[in-house]
Amino acid sequence: MIATGVATLLCVVLANYFGLRQVLDAFVYRPQDVVPGLKIWKLLTYLFVLGGDPIGFLFGLLVLYFFGGWFERAWGSRRFLRFFLISGAGAALLPLLVSPFSPTVASTVYFGNWAVLEALTVAMGMLQPETQVYLYFVLPVTARQLMYVSWGLIGLFIVFNASIVPYLTAIGGVGMGLLLTLGSQGPRRLWIRFQAGRIERQLKRRARHLTVVPPPSRDREDKKNYLH
Repeated sequence: MIATGVATLLCVVLANYFGLRQVLDAFVYRPQDVVPGLKIWKLLTYLFVLGGDPIGFLFGLLVLYFFGGWFERAWGSRRFLRFFLISGAGAALLPLLVSPFSPTVASTVYFGNWAVLEALTVAMGMLQPETQVYLYFVLPVTARQLMYVSWGLIGLFIVFNASIVPYLTAIGGVGMGLLLTLGSQGPRRLWIRFQAGRIERQLKRRARHLTVVPPPSRDREDKKNYLH
């Protein structure tokens, strides 16, 4: 959070007040800057420059605080940092692979940590699906539901903007979340978890019509009452 906040404010202040837009350009990511520009560091630095307005900036930091805190407690700092960097760089590869076939994608500017947040949402939804979280810090949902909602939001952005190009890194983040989570658990373990969850849901549905009959009180014995 500190690195993201400092980098974003530094880029904004230097660009807006000192005319040094080259600092901002050194952080943001365009596929053509990497191939053929060979500015490979941009595969990571774009993650540390948040939205172009204060609301997007603060919201990005808050969401990072929520997910980062949870995963750091669960995984430890090193594993969380490794996941953060690998998922962000891996998500940036999607527009890079598409850019040779689309000049628009090649010149599109990507920035922000949306890709990593998507990867973290996927990881939480797959590893701890029943964990309760608050959508937009208000609506309680499970981690699995939040994962599906985040996918739906990407789809809505694409529909309303009539273009998939600005959201390629977010889609790449979803893919990296699936890839890294599958890699950490293995397909067999994930299949077992899926089967266990399916059986648990079936048992809950079958038990909906059942009610618990309380046992008779100790001060009187009524042999006609039974506990089933």
